[in-house]
Parts: sequence; C-alpha cells; structure tokens
Amino acid sequence: MRHLVENLRVNHQCGDSLYLYYNAAKAYFLEEFNDHFLKFKDKYPETTFVLEHDISFEKWSRAHFPSNRYDVMTTNISESLNAMLIDEREYPVTSIFNSIAKRFGELFRERHAYVLKSKGNKMVPAAERIARKKMIEGDSLYVENITRDENQFTVFGASSTSTVNLLESHVLVGNMTWSSTVHSRNDCFEIEA
Repeated sequence: MRHLVENLRVNHQCGDSLYLYYNAAKAYFLEEFNDHFLKFKDKYPETTFVLEHDISFEKWSRAHFPSNRYDVMTTNISESLNAMLIDEREYPVTSIFNSIAKRFGELFRERHAYVLKSKGNKMVPAAERIARKKMIEGDSLYVENITRDENQFTVFGASSTSTVNLLESHVLVGNMTWSSTVHSRNDCFEIEA
C-alpha cells in the first residue's frame, strides 16, 4: 500500500487528498468505502479510474478483499517490517531483534487499550460471525459454584456437565479430564467434542 500511495502522490499529484484514499482503503464496509471513494473520485477521476480498473479494488481495499484482512494492509511482511524498522537497520542484529520485540509489544498494548476504551467497536464480518456464534453458545451455559470453592465451578451445558478447577488447571467432563496451563482466573476454556 505504501508503494501505491507514493505512486498516487508523485505520478497523479493527489497528495493533498490522500486521506480520502486511505479512508476508502481502510473501510471495512462497502457503504463506508463507497462514500470515501466517491469523494476521491470527484477530485481525481483519472486516478480513480486507474485504481478501479487497472489495479482493481481487491488489491488495495479492505471492503473488497475476498478473504479476512483485518487491519493488515499489505501481504508482504518484509515490507511491513522494513517500514517499521527503518531507523534500526544500521544496528547490530541482536538490537534489531530487541527492537522488533519492543515494537510488537507496543503495538499490541496500543491496540488492546483501543479495543478496551471503544464502545462502538466494529469487527470484520467474519470475526463478528464467530463472536456471535460463541456468544450464543455461551448463553446456553450455566455456571454454578456448588462447592463454594473460589477455584472450582460446575458448568452446565445442553449436553454435558463439566467441572472446572482453575487452580489445578483442568476441566473434568464426565470421565475425561482436560488439562491446560491457566494464567489467570479470567482465562476461558473451550472444549470441542
């Protein structure tokens, strides 16, 4: 996407309105995409003809991308890392690895904070379907603390009853025990039959 933006800025002289292109490219929904793209098309009809017919929407637009793109706007991971680590290229390799770990940690913390503070969070349609399915499945479960132990709960489902022990990191379903590493009391267990 960076190369395409540079091409638009240099060869099509539309640097002052690139925000319209960015908004169209990053839109998740077709209606939002169409709004931004039509504004861009009003200002630069020749440029939008190239974007629409020569390049095609599927290559640069989230809304038209046939698969799940989420927030990744390039398919080339080396392009993304090069753009992110442009200053660190001159450092020793170990420093570059430390910088990569630090940058990814910062990105994850920023995105986590953004998701937590935003109320009207939009998800891509595929993620929304998965979340809706999991919420419906979760609505059919009933959790009871029968033993009054803070770490042991009984989960009643449509077809089975399970005992979850958070301290011992295991789930007892019928005669079978499923174990996992539990990092906190907020971890979720998913058992598929």
